[in-house]
Amino acid sequence: AAVAAAVAAVGEYGGAREGYRTMLDALVPAAAALEGGRGVQAAARAAAEGAERTRAMEALAGRSNYVEKQLMEGTPDPGAMAAAEAFKAAAAVLQG
Repeated sequence: AAVAAAVAAVGEYGGAREGYRTMLDALVPAAAALEGGRGVQAAARAAAEGAERTRAMEALAGRSNYVEKQLMEGTPDPGAMAAAEAFKAAAAVLQG
């Protein structure tokens, strides 16, 4: 519940939501995996998949919104990738 609340706050204060090509594209699926009881490994996979999906998205919010569309084509959102890496690191530490 804490992760989902944090993700909701990021969206509320940042004015973005999933599909806007932001870190939320990684955070929302990761939070859903945790809320569904699937664990941190599944959350890390969900975050990575969400981050990869940003390659095909148009930036509607966040810093990528200020970069020319042609320069971003085929490149994942940096914030989404960073969020996915954070979940990957957490999963590695918790796995032991």
